[in-house]
Amino acid sequence: MRYSLAPITYTDARHCQVKGGLWMDPYTGQFFELASDLDVEHIVPLKWAHERGGAEWSREQKRAFAEDPDNLWLVDDGRNQSKGHKGPDEWMPPYGPVREYYLRRFLGIAEKYGLQVRAAESQLILAMLAGTRKG
Repeated sequence: MRYSLAPITYTDARHCQVKGGLWMDPYTGQFFELASDLDVEHIVPLKWAHERGGAEWSREQKRAFAEDPDNLWLVDDGRNQSKGHKGPDEWMPPYGPVREYYLRRFLGIAEKYGLQVRAAESQLILAMLAGTRKG
């Protein structure tokens, strides 16, 4: 919850569970005040990574990928569920201004972990990147 734009509040005095703050969902551009409305989202989904080389990783490598802050965003829980394990060739953020950043971040994470982006996926992603610059 370190990305809150306002001081966070907790559900009790032990500070074990965050109740509120102020977060912007990069996928929608909307702001949220309740932590319960958010999910931690893997930009490059675990299943997507597994199918493109992650299946060969050690347990430690899988854990590092799953917990990598570069691959995590706080997003609207409903939007996260609609994305599921899809890559950019099947799902894109509805909020236009973040699309190029999302694509670049997705590709950067895939490269960081040596994931094998399929040729058709790569062509589509590059075409979408070119399109974000025009619009």
